[in-house]
Amino acid sequence: MEEISPGIYVETFFPGINVGFICTDEGAVAIDAPPLPADGLAWRERIEEIAGGPVRWAVLTDDHPDRLLGIGALGAPVVAGRGTLRRLREGKEGLWHTLVEEWVRRWPEREGIEQSALVIPEVAVDGHITLQGSLPVTVAAVHGAAPGSVWVRVAERRILFAGDTVVVGTWPLVASSPDTRAWLKALVDLRRARTPIRLIVPGRGPVSGKEATYPLSEYLQLVRRRVRSLHIAGGTRGDLLALIPEFMTLFPADEEREEIQQRVRAGLERVYEEMRPPQAEE
Repeated sequence: MEEISPGIYVETFFPGINVGFICTDEGAVAIDAPPLPADGLAWRERIEEIAGGPVRWAVLTDDHPDRLLGIGALGAPVVAGRGTLRRLREGKEGLWHTLVEEWVRRWPEREGIEQSALVIPEVAVDGHITLQGSLPVTVAAVHGAAPGSVWVRVAERRILFAGDTVVVGTWPLVASSPDTRAWLKALVDLRRARTPIRLIVPGRGPVSGKEATYPLSEYLQLVRRRVRSLHIAGGTRGDLLALIPEFMTLFPADEEREEIQQRVRAGLERVYEEMRPPQAEE
């Protein structure tokens, strides 16, 4: 765990995603939770030990499955984007059952996954809200990797927890993005000099500065160019398979190759649908 600014901590140890918390006089604000409930409990104890009190708020930066299972272990009201609230309300126990089954298959040796319970956010963000305290924390909806993506900003310290709207050194999760063009614009706005951000905590990858967002933008731009060319040429969804090898070379392979291929393919398919010309048919 790293203290990136007094009272602001980031942990990159847990599988897949980054988590963090911000200490305030009113209690800690946790950003995301480890993927497994047992790790969530351990993380809660660690936060309480350092912050000297309970977790006041838990923020979900999006609704990707590896953020959902452990959030209930933090024992705090949840703040999330409107899209995250909508998905959890609409999916209810059916969605949760599917998610738990998936995680049991993925981590068969870990106990307690089946006992995790569905948590519905208590606060939904459309624009932005500020969690007032000795260190104000702003949660803002953003166009990004999921319909419910939010950024968590500590303006006084120029620190941004970006969730999967920013990932560093790995393949982004494009499959859930509702609008990759808007995502690209959000990244451009983030890089502008007038945006006072010193450190970005990405959803995945090391803590970085604004410059680390360029490879992500280039990836999204390349996906859109390749898919646009495919549509112009009259290609079909099946032709996307031929594009995958090019994208497999863009980042160091620190994950299972099959998992990366699935991520790339799902992202290409999502953008294929997003950019489909009106009345186009397979």
